[in-house]
Amino acid sequence: MKYGSDTNIQVLVYEYVTFDNNKHTSLASLSGMKDRTIITSSLSKSFSVTGWRVGWAIAPHLIASAIKNIHVKITDSAPAPFQEAALTALTTPPEYFELLQKDYESKRDYMVKLLEGVGFQIAFKPQGSFFLFAELPEDFPFTDMEFVKKMIEKVGVVAVPGRGFFHANMYLEKLCEVDYKYQNRYIRFAFCKSDQTLASAAQRLGSIKF
Repeated sequence: MKYGSDTNIQVLVYEYVTFDNNKHTSLASLSGMKDRTIITSSLSKSFSVTGWRVGWAIAPHLIASAIKNIHVKITDSAPAPFQEAALTALTTPPEYFELLQKDYESKRDYMVKLLEGVGFQIAFKPQGSFFLFAELPEDFPFTDMEFVKKMIEKVGVVAVPGRGFFHANMYLEKLCEVDYKYQNRYIRFAFCKSDQTLASAAQRLGSIKF
């Protein structure tokens, strides 16, 4: 995204949740970008406190001052205990993030194996974050919306229809006769759950009979 003519905004919430020895590279670390980049981040993903809504922005002085002036006019301060907790969290030793990566990578592999085992197709194995995009089994006649609804009703497992993550240009679809039906064939699963919850989901998904 652009902020002005030559300033970039980088949103970092998964920088410590990467897999397969991949490392996140900050845009600000690249040559010539430090003074042109606004970095926004939060505690939400790395410390599993999404509901706290505690975050921060790092930017060159002039831009940081502008952000501060806008911020005080459009939002209240985060609760003081959360801010104190944020300061403590930011001093967390590297070992915590190493364990975080290993834990989520293990959960990712578990979920991939589970979904492939019940017929889902996994074209892209996540290299970061804790979401997994899976294509419906070929013999399933349902759309993403229909499948998610039936999955909730029949086995009590909740996921997100994939169509919301696609953008279709209806004009181009008619002009070029492009088939966008593939956009209704994907489901997004989250694996940021306890081992007990994932095991329960595995048992329930294994009993799918539609």
